[in-house]
Amino acid sequence: MQLLRYSSCILLALVVDIAQGAEWRGLVDVRAVDADSDRSFLDSGLGKLRYDSGSPLLSIGQAVLRGDADISDSFSASLELSADQQHRGVVDVREAFLSWNPLPSGAWKTRVKAGFFFPPTSVEIDYDSVGWVPRHTISSSAINSWIGEEVRTKGLEWSARRLGRYSDAPYDVGVLAAVFTGNDPTGTLLAWRGWSISDRIGGLNDTVKLADLPVYRRTGAIPRQWRDIHPYREIDGRLGYYAGANLNFGSVLELAALHYDNLGDPMVVKDWQYSWRTRFNHVSAVWRPRGEWELLAQAMRGDTLMGPNAVAVTFQSWYVLASHPLGSGTAAVRYDRFLTREHDILPSDPNNEDGDGLALAYDLALSDSLSLMTEALWVRSDRAARSLIATSPQQTDRSLTVSLRWRF
Repeated sequence: MQLLRYSSCILLALVVDIAQGAEWRGLVDVRAVDADSDRSFLDSGLGKLRYDSGSPLLSIGQAVLRGDADISDSFSASLELSADQQHRGVVDVREAFLSWNPLPSGAWKTRVKAGFFFPPTSVEIDYDSVGWVPRHTISSSAINSWIGEEVRTKGLEWSARRLGRYSDAPYDVGVLAAVFTGNDPTGTLLAWRGWSISDRIGGLNDTVKLADLPVYRRTGAIPRQWRDIHPYREIDGRLGYYAGANLNFGSVLELAALHYDNLGDPMVVKDWQYSWRTRFNHVSAVWRPRGEWELLAQAMRGDTLMGPNAVAVTFQSWYVLASHPLGSGTAAVRYDRFLTREHDILPSDPNNEDGDGLALAYDLALSDSLSLMTEALWVRSDRAARSLIATSPQQTDRSLTVSLRWRF
C-alpha cells in the first residue's frame, strides 16, 4: 500500500532524472469559441459545456508537453505535462509512469505499468499521441469527458495479449487487471454536477469547484463536504481495482469490456472530502467496414454511494460516432445519451438528470504538424438541482469551436 501511495512521486522523480535523454513531443491548441450556454461547470455552474456565454472568444484550449525515454531494452518512462487557462494550478501532471515490456517468448505479449495514467476506457482517443485528445472531434463524449476529469489510475496495471498469428487465429485476445489508490472522490462530480461534454482533462493536483448547492453548505445536510473537489485524493486507505478483456479481428473490429470498482468506504471523510464507493461496467466497439468508414460506440453503467445512503446515484451513458473522409479532411458526427437516478434519503438534494448531445466536426490537415478542426456542439439536459441556484432545470447549451492544433 505504501508503495502505491507514493508511486507517482517516485516515478515523477525518475522521469525527471532521465529527461535529458527523452524524446519530447508537444501539442498547442489555440481556439475560437462562440458559446450560448448557462454558467459552465468550470465556473461553479451546472452548464454542460466547458465554455459558456461569458467565455472569451479566443483562448488556449490546452498546451501539452510529453517526454518518453527508454531506460533499457524493456523499461521506459513517460511524463506528460499540461496547461490551459482554466486550470487553477495552470501547469499540472497529466500522466507519469514507468512501463516494463519484456520480450515475448511465445504467443503472449505482456506489459506492466506503474504510476499515474489513464485507464484503457476510450476508443475516441489515440493513446499513442500527445494529449489524450479525441481523434475526430474537439469535445469528448460524456463518458470520456468524465474519465478525463475524475478517473485516473495511480497504481499498477498488468496486461497481456495473445497474438493470433502464432496459432493461425484471425483475432488477438487480451486481458488486463490493475490495482490503484487515490481515486476515492470518484463519483462526486457525477452526483452533484452530472455529466458534461467537453475536452477538459484533470491533472494530478487539480481541483474542481462545485456549484453552491444547499446540501453541502455549513447549514446543509452534509456540512463536512467542501465544494472544492480533489479527484485523485486518497481518503480511506483502501485499494481499488479494475479488470477487463478485449478481442481484435485485425483493424476491422475491436471489442472491449472493463469492470471498475474503487472499493471506497463511503463512511470515511478526510480534509472535508468524503470517500465514495463508485463502480461501473464499460463496453466498447470499433468497426471499420469498407469504404473508409469508422464507427465507434461505448456504453457505461454504474453507481456511486456516499455516507449512510446520504447520496446514492446510478448513472449510465452511451454514444455512437461515425467518421469518414470528406474532401481534404475527415467529417464526424457523434450522438450522446446520458442520465443519473438518485436512490438516497435526501429529497432536498435532487440528483436526477436526463440529457443528450450532438456533435458535428470536420478536421482538415494543413500540414504534417498543423490541423484545423471545427465543431458544432448541442447538448440538451434536464436537471432539477438547477432550480436550487436560481436557474431553469431544462437547459440547451450550444457552442461553435474552431481549433488550430500544432503538433511538434
